[in-house]
Amino acid sequence: MSVSDEYITRVQQLDELVANVQDTFAHTTCTERMPQPADDLVNNAEVPLPSIFPEQAAKSPTSKHWESLLAGKGYRWQNSPWFLVEQYMFHLILLMTSYYSTHFDPFNYSKVAELKGDTPWSVLQAAVKISTQVGSGPQSHRDQFKRFMIFSLWGNKADGTNDNDQVMTFLEQKARNNGAKTLSVEYISDNIGSELLLDLAMADHMLTHNWCGKVTFNVKAEPIYVSDVMAADVDQHILEMQRDTRTTEVRSLGKRLAEYSRNGQIVTRPDTYWNQYTYYWEMPAELQTRVAREATLVVLKGKSFNAQADQPA
Repeated sequence: MSVSDEYITRVQQLDELVANVQDTFAHTTCTERMPQPADDLVNNAEVPLPSIFPEQAAKSPTSKHWESLLAGKGYRWQNSPWFLVEQYMFHLILLMTSYYSTHFDPFNYSKVAELKGDTPWSVLQAAVKISTQVGSGPQSHRDQFKRFMIFSLWGNKADGTNDNDQVMTFLEQKARNNGAKTLSVEYISDNIGSELLLDLAMADHMLTHNWCGKVTFNVKAEPIYVSDVMAADVDQHILEMQRDTRTTEVRSLGKRLAEYSRNGQIVTRPDTYWNQYTYYWEMPAELQTRVAREATLVVLKGKSFNAQADQPA
């Protein structure tokens, strides 16, 4: 991401669109378009196909996928596979809000609102403090990274796993064999806000402290689940770190991340696969081959990705 300081200043001065202004697209979206599928769900209406929105479906890279899953099934909202229709509802919102014409994220307001709060930035500040603590020797290097991983990844409350030591040993062995700069860590990203801020901070830590030479964020190609990460969100979070109101440490972090993005050490890769109701073993061959070829370590985020291992997600 390469933008000038002048551009950042101008963006920060712009007024944000709000939904309480009558006769605006934002107002219509929040009062008519988005509530409609929720009303249909409560009333157990028939699940509409993407093809009833022909103009939008024709522009969508994922509507054919949903049409093939739903056509001829006669699904109603309450007698259909719950995870299928839960995920499909978000695609339906995109069709109803003309996303494929405007490319305006209907969930952007919620994403912006989260970054306006104090909590994400307090959490990020604590992470930056861990990353910048000065130590010496291999054990200090490991201990610092271990603390950062625990803080950043929060642990998996579902199964209690903690493989930090194995991860560090694995990366160290790979670095001895091939050099740390050749190693690549790939995130399968989940949520914006505090989670993405910490993921970015951990990416910075790994690059700055020579744990790897490249970090890739695999993200959704279009909006889903309100808070799921898209490519624009990664750029926006890095931009937000550089605001004048942030602490010196956070601004420095944002500038480092922007530089890593410019020189190709941080890469964002959107793919429609992450938006689809599929199993992991149905991953497109091109995506599977790329990840297998490029990734030294994969950091898998989010409950929906866990679900893909044993049911469509």
